[in-house]
Amino acid sequence: MGPIIGITAYAAHAQWKGWSAPASLLPWSYVDAIRRSGGRPVLLPPGGSDDEAAATVASLDGVVLAGGADVNPARYGAQPHPETAISDPDRDAWEFAVASAALREGVPLLGICRGMQVLNVYLGGTLHQHVPDLVGHDGHNGPHSGFDAHRVRVTAGQRLPTILPGGDYFDVPTHHHQAVDVTGAGLVAVAWAEDGIVEAVEGNPGELDGFVIGVQWHPEQGDDPRLFEALVAAANQRRAETLPSVSPGTEELLTGA
Repeated sequence: MGPIIGITAYAAHAQWKGWSAPASLLPWSYVDAIRRSGGRPVLLPPGGSDDEAAATVASLDGVVLAGGADVNPARYGAQPHPETAISDPDRDAWEFAVASAALREGVPLLGICRGMQVLNVYLGGTLHQHVPDLVGHDGHNGPHSGFDAHRVRVTAGQRLPTILPGGDYFDVPTHHHQAVDVTGAGLVAVAWAEDGIVEAVEGNPGELDGFVIGVQWHPEQGDDPRLFEALVAAANQRRAETLPSVSPGTEELLTGA
């Protein structure tokens, strides 16, 4: 069986089959992307304690910090912009705890859109709160309830250029109005849009080793599986390195394989 990949989820009110109740939600595209890449997805709903986050992440082989609403600007010492949609504080706290545990334990981590921003802010970085103010257009935003596309180029880093095309522009699915400003400690910017907006970061070797990548776009909405395949490969490698040596047949009992 493939590695277990935890994906942070939304807390929201939902309606289905006549029911109306609080729910833990996640767009199916994340689940599908992990499964198609050979991983086993599990949801990580917000609201848990730091200790719960640490124990949960320690049981995982990889983590995805998913997209969603804006990180509270108070987390990086800023006042909210009029266009900032402040997230659920429980989700901010939970995802910071998940990121902390993943980095501490060396669990492969992929941050997507908001997830990249959570990673950056957790490590002491800051955000541009409204990209159109900087670039003079809405090309990063996409439609109100959907995704658009713009071009990105990977021109730096050591890990991401081995996963995605290096040096050439390629189209990515996009829906965001915030972006990385000052990069957090141990992160380096490695990809940019044509207008100069940072579109990806990764851990700087020697400071944040292992698989630590954030992308501002939404790969789960596209047809390029390479980021998820790379995450699953890194998760498989970590699993092989951390699985205790056991007698034949016992590994299947431990892993469910």
